[in-house]
Amino acid sequence: MGKQIVIVINPGSTSTKIAIYHRNGEIHSENIKHHQFELDKFNRVTDQLDYRYEMIKEWLNHFFKSKEFVVVGIVGRGGIVKPIVGGTFRISESFLKDAMECTYGEHASNLGGLLANRLKAEFSITETYTVDPVSCDNMWPKAKISGVPGIERDGRGHPLNMKMTARKIAKKQNISFSETCYVIAHLGGGISISLVIGGKLVDINDGLLGMGPFTPNRAGALPLRGVMKLCYSKSQKEVETLLSKNSGLKAYLGTEDVREVLKMVEDGNEQAALIYEAFVYQIAKEIGAYFAASKCKAQAIIITGGIAYNEKFNNDLRDYVGNLTEFHVYPGENEMEALAEGAFRVIDLEERAQEY
Repeated sequence: MGKQIVIVINPGSTSTKIAIYHRNGEIHSENIKHHQFELDKFNRVTDQLDYRYEMIKEWLNHFFKSKEFVVVGIVGRGGIVKPIVGGTFRISESFLKDAMECTYGEHASNLGGLLANRLKAEFSITETYTVDPVSCDNMWPKAKISGVPGIERDGRGHPLNMKMTARKIAKKQNISFSETCYVIAHLGGGISISLVIGGKLVDINDGLLGMGPFTPNRAGALPLRGVMKLCYSKSQKEVETLLSKNSGLKAYLGTEDVREVLKMVEDGNEQAALIYEAFVYQIAKEIGAYFAASKCKAQAIIITGGIAYNEKFNNDLRDYVGNLTEFHVYPGENEMEALAEGAFRVIDLEERAQEY
């Protein structure tokens, strides 16, 4: 009998990551690139399903040729669906419908569950899974209050990587996952900072269009008067594009790459030095706010995401918040590993799959 493996699928805006995992880690992975001119042929992201499926199927057919594996699970990254608690979910017809129709939002990750479900017939799998979708919602009711009736705070962020990283640090600290209390900052193109108690994201900024610090290309929280002026001077689409794609470091310095920003600082660029200082400062303030929300009981501050690979940034951030509690750095997005681990927990009966 062959080695038991799980197929992991993670669609991005211009690529689809696919990987083969066994219980001890990754066997092989591939990042299938999609040309923008091909994607432009589709009206919305879920119209790309057949196009991406054929490319995935071709790669899998090549990979499994002459290799003896037994596929025991297929897991896809979950997209923007209705607010649900975290964990591993069985992909159901209602989940597929909401993802396909973009009922709650349109994002490339909506394709994850759709692709996993399409593949199951190829490997005679009866169940497929998703883990900690983008729209996980364990927020405290008090955390959703905005200050204006009718406007509720959203909690979209990076729960998949955050919760997996929390599990890693809990093991390192020898703490039961159900008894953990962490402040976790996922720092990448989008920045989400959360208070995670017992594996639940009880408060989190909206990493796309909400509260929190500015990011490499997003605006973060803004003075309301300026937002009002902006909204009356441009169309809704223009404002949304500006705030979600063309703000932050990109708007001030012409680059989204923190490494390039730091090179500007080293070269004596005073504007770059100021913006970088503000960037670190705003992230530190947000972390401090969530530490206070834990009643100063958080057992660790955890820094993750792509920016966490930068040692200077980590040291600069540590200068602000490193004395609050333990400070851990676990760089990268780690989404493929998190998806695989979530699927194996259900397959190995360590956890029960939840229903959408």
